Amino acid sequence: AVVSTQSTGMKSRELQSLLNLESAVIQTVQYAQSTLEEMSRDSEINTQKVKNDAQLFMKSVQHINEKLLQTISYLGEVSTAVPHGGSVYNAEKDFQLAHEQCRLVLDRLDKLNEKSKPRDFSSDCVQAQNNSIMES
Repeated sequence: AVVSTQSTGMKSRELQSLLNLESAVIQTVQYAQSTLEEMSRDSEINTQKVKNDAQLFMKSVQHINEKLLQTISYLGEVSTAVPHGGSVYNAEKDFQLAHEQCRLVLDRLDKLNEKSKPRDFSSDCVQAQNNSIMES
């Protein structure tokens, strides 16, 4: 239960991080929009506003880039065989492989068991007699 709770906690934190990142992208687009609107004005351009908005845009892009790299790194750890404290993926894959191997072994044992059963020659003789009677 502890692993499940930790895994759920990590998932909700990563999801919240992505939602925050989405808000940051929206804010970044707004900075870009404000900068472009100010620069496209027919009247006098407020260069200080353009500089501030452009700096905010660049800082926001850097922040988004860092967060995306962190998220990609986290997803890479979770989706590969590298153990991760907040993931049960590796254990689940190991269990699935072990389960499949057990099933294959059981199938082979069943086949060997069928082959190793002594044949009932008396029933084979009776069946052969019945076949020869029917053919006559």
